[in-house]
Amino acid sequence: MKILFATGKLNRGFSPTGKIIFQIARELAKKGHSCYMCGFSADTAETVAVEDGVNLLRWNSGLLTDKAQQAFDSYAATLGENARRSARKSFLFKNPLMFGVLGYRYSPLYNPSERAQRFGLRVKDFVLKENIDVVCAVYMPFGEAMQTVQQLDGIVPVYLYQTDPWGLHRLPEFAKDADIHIQQETELFAKAKHIVTTPALYRLYKEDSRYMPFVHKMTALNFPNIKPAATCKGESVFKFDDSCTNLLFCGLLEDEYRSPEIFLQTVCSLIDKGERIKVYFLGTSTSRALQGLCTEYPQNIFHHEAVSFDRAFATMKKADFLLNISNTLDNMVPSKIFDYFSLCKPVVNVQKIENCPSREYFDRYPLSFTFEDFAPDEKALAKFLTEAKGKTEKYQTVEKLFKDATIEYAAEKTEKILTDILNDK
Repeated sequence: MKILFATGKLNRGFSPTGKIIFQIARELAKKGHSCYMCGFSADTAETVAVEDGVNLLRWNSGLLTDKAQQAFDSYAATLGENARRSARKSFLFKNPLMFGVLGYRYSPLYNPSERAQRFGLRVKDFVLKENIDVVCAVYMPFGEAMQTVQQLDGIVPVYLYQTDPWGLHRLPEFAKDADIHIQQETELFAKAKHIVTTPALYRLYKEDSRYMPFVHKMTALNFPNIKPAATCKGESVFKFDDSCTNLLFCGLLEDEYRSPEIFLQTVCSLIDKGERIKVYFLGTSTSRALQGLCTEYPQNIFHHEAVSFDRAFATMKKADFLLNISNTLDNMVPSKIFDYFSLCKPVVNVQKIENCPSREYFDRYPLSFTFEDFAPDEKALAKFLTEAKGKTEKYQTVEKLFKDATIEYAAEKTEKILTDILNDK
């Protein structure tokens, strides 16, 4: 089978979704399939590389306007010939207008519709040239997936791989246009041969009459992040205090839908009573609550901006406890929870809403404690931190409990979907 995974964006570092797609493609390549992965990149030059048997095609969107191109050329010329290869990236950080032109949304020059249309046409040309059998349109961004399906209609079968909601998105900036998004999404679902989605979204689709006509061609897959902990090359960001209980959160924090405030207030109450606890946050944060408590408790609460995955992973391996703060959204599960489970450490889960879709996974994991924001239990939290410190779970147990979140399981399911699609076309 010749399979193309069309991801919309494919920069040097994989996004979380891109990493999943690459791992699935790698497993299918091991089974003898010819796998390609394409996307627009911020690089000036277009590149083709083979990594672990997967052909990676990084394309340039070609969205520079004449005016912006002149500005870029002028800047690049000042750097000399040898520096021109990196000039684009350097210029981007000096000129926000250019930043938008190349694929980021914060510029009046950025046209997502044009970018999506160009991507769909590039995919179509490649499919026809290489005689691709089936295409996976990765749902990130939405416009590129829509254009891929439309451009390939009647040429090759296309299935969707979705990890983030679109029509049923709960964030305010999406919710205000919910009806439009739902109409666009249902049109896309109608054209797709199959839809791979998350269990949380699948449950909502089954309950929504607008999506019921497409449920029969949906498969729910977890994030396939359960894997043995690899040897880590990076260094830990924090130097943890062995005389304290150290909790670490990795990821994005926003007060709007993932606030640590109630949990941290509870921890601070324990600290005030003499408990030796330190909480570390690693990643981008716009949380005013975190900022204020870092100032109020400078010896106990710490924040560091995002770092490379290697350094983040090294830091996770050193912490006593891993901390998850779930969303106030009923259709999104943080993908990092499976990375947490793979490390076999004790995990504290902060549950924000009663119908949280993450809860079922923490109930499955033996070394976890769920702290409910809506019913905080200080004594139970203190008891878990005392009793679970230093404990670990066997990886074999974790893999058995979460077999449906391994890359092998995802690849096996994907291969069956693709085979059924081709047999049915």
